[in-house]
Amino acid sequence: MEHFKIKKVRPMFTAVITTARTYVGDVKTQGGLFDPTKMEGDLNIFQTVVAVGTTVSGVKEGDIIKVNYKRYAKTQHVPGAKDESQNKVMDKMSIVYEIPMIDIDGQECLLLQNNDIEYVITEYEADESGLIQ
Repeated sequence: MEHFKIKKVRPMFTAVITTARTYVGDVKTQGGLFDPTKMEGDLNIFQTVVAVGTTVSGVKEGDIIKVNYKRYAKTQHVPGAKDESQNKVMDKMSIVYEIPMIDIDGQECLLLQNNDIEYVITEYEADESGLIQ
């Protein structure tokens, strides 16, 4: 198989390629508690559009968007400890996200669909890291 480095892409139809920024630190809710869905290293819900498919409207390269990752959530059962008193294994359920990714010129990017975009951000203020959190 021939190996090559992808430098630029044009997604098909309703596909949208975005950055794959992650949270820099744990995010707190308005009440001061940590939000378990926005922890350091997890994908940020705000991404920048890198490329758009030919039938995508209302979104262009460079737009900052809010992504809904719900479609990519998969439940998985993890075997737990055996409860001897009830003679059963107590499974634990966890949620993993299987999001298609593509490497473009050494940068990991997300390969999403236009219906994964909740909205385009037209005006914002960034935090000290320069990112929307």
